[in-house]
Amino acid sequence: MIIRHRIIVSCLLVFSFVACETTEKIDDFPLRPSQLVVNCFFSEGNIWEFQVSKSLSVLDNADLKYIDNATIKLFRDDLLIETLVDQDPDGWYRTSSNLPEADHKYSIEVSSPDFEKVLLSEDIAPQEVPISDVSIIIKDSSFQKWIDYEGREYYGGNVEGSFNILFSDPANIENYYSLSVFYLDSVYDYEDPSEIQIQKRLLYISSDDSAIENDEDSYNQLLLRDVLFNGQDYQLKVDFNDWNSRKGREYYVELTSLQRAGYFYKKSIDDYSSAANDPFAEPVQIFCNIKNGYGIFSGFFTTVFGVSF
Repeated sequence: MIIRHRIIVSCLLVFSFVACETTEKIDDFPLRPSQLVVNCFFSEGNIWEFQVSKSLSVLDNADLKYIDNATIKLFRDDLLIETLVDQDPDGWYRTSSNLPEADHKYSIEVSSPDFEKVLLSEDIAPQEVPISDVSIIIKDSSFQKWIDYEGREYYGGNVEGSFNILFSDPANIENYYSLSVFYLDSVYDYEDPSEIQIQKRLLYISSDDSAIENDEDSYNQLLLRDVLFNGQDYQLKVDFNDWNSRKGREYYVELTSLQRAGYFYKKSIDDYSSAANDPFAEPVQIFCNIKNGYGIFSGFFTTVFGVSF
C-alpha cells in the first residue's frame, strides 16, 4: 500500500510539472499584422465621407487610430472623378464635389504608404423607395401636466401604439431595407439655458411581420428584404411604446433603401450585438465588401414620412 501511494503521488507531481511547462501568457502569442479599414455609406446628393483606420488583433490593447496619410481615389462608372488626401480635424476625409447620383456605379482605391496593399471596392447608389402613407393607431396612453425648465406647462406621459406603413417595392430586383422611427427633442444646455439643441431620438420598435429579419423582439432599427413582396405595394405594421411622449408629438418614419452589401453589413452588426449578450452564441463575423482590407463601401437612399396623433 505504501509503494502504491508513492506511485500516485509521483504521477501527480509529473502532471503538475507538465501543466506548468505548457502554460502560456496571452502576450506570448504573435499579433496579426494590421490592415487598412475604410468605411463609407453614400447617398444621392449627400457629401462623400470616408473613415480610414487600421485593424487591430483581438489581443492588441492599442487604441484605434485614424490613418492621416491615406489617399482615396473615387471613380464613377470606372472614370476617376476625385482624389482625396486631406483629412478633417475629426479624422474623416470629405468632399462636397462630384456628389453621388442614383443608378451610377462608384468605386474606390484606398492606399497608405504604411500599408502594402491597395483597398478596392465598388457599389451603386440606389434610387428612392418612397413611403406612400403612414397611419398611427393608439392602443393606450396616459398623460399628466408637467412644468418645463422655463416654467411652461405641457402634457407628457406614455403612448403605446402601432404604425401602418405603406410603400411600393420596385419590381424585378432584390431590395433591402432598414426602418426606424424617431422624434425631434429640444434639449436645454445646463450651462446656458438660452441655448437649445434639437436632437433625434429613436424609438424602440418591434414587428411580428415575417419579412423582418432581426433576431430579437425590439430594436430601434428593423431590417427586411423583399423576398415575400417583390414588386408589390406592401403594408408593414410596426409596434412602439413611447414612455416620454408629449401630446401632439410628431413622429418620423424613416425607410432606408440599402444595397446588398450595406444590408448584410448592418445585419452582421445587429447579430454581433445580440451575440455579445449571449455566452452560448456562435461568433459573428462582421460583413465586409472591401478587397485587401476591411470595412464597408455601400450606397443607400432614405425617405422620411411624418405623422402625428
